[in-house]
Amino acid sequence: MKFSRLIGKAEELADKHDQGKPIEAARLTRLQSLLTDKIERYEERLGENLEPRKRQKLQARLQVVKSQLQKSINLTNSGL
Repeated sequence: MKFSRLIGKAEELADKHDQGKPIEAARLTRLQSLLTDKIERYEERLGENLEPRKRQKLQARLQVVKSQLQKSINLTNSGL
């Protein structure tokens, strides 16, 4: 899944929770799986020899994805 779409879905679930609406556990689990896969791919690509500009962009994206994963974990721990 593309970065922007994945982050959009994560934000959508967080907003839904903030509004007091229930979140399906299956959707949250699926999102966490997708985020984890994205983190693994980004970390693998960072191991390659990249241009400094591309490396910086990838590191920024990796940080955003990790942040979204942490948010989804916090939603899970809060009992949905």
